[in-house]
Amino acid sequence: MNIQLIQIAPLPSYLAPSIERPPNTDEYNYQAIVIEEHGAHYYWAKGVSLEISKEVYEFARANPKLFSESTSHKLHEQLETIKRLDKGRI
Repeated sequence: MNIQLIQIAPLPSYLAPSIERPPNTDEYNYQAIVIEEHGAHYYWAKGVSLEISKEVYEFARANPKLFSESTSHKLHEQLETIKRLDKGRI
């Protein structure tokens, strides 16, 4: 089993200033865990676990910055969607 803690944060504004990014708030600054176990890959953050591909696992590890169309941003959006849907359950 391989576990890695990563810090998720918006791309700093001085890097590629023309790229769209979320605001630098607590909602977008958090820790996530990427896990590889027996050939399966997972992403865990904000109380939600996602099974992900090896490619997404590698991208998330290599670049945990949030900006438009980044892997980390897409994972963030998936987490938020799952959390929103979970709140609607009875």
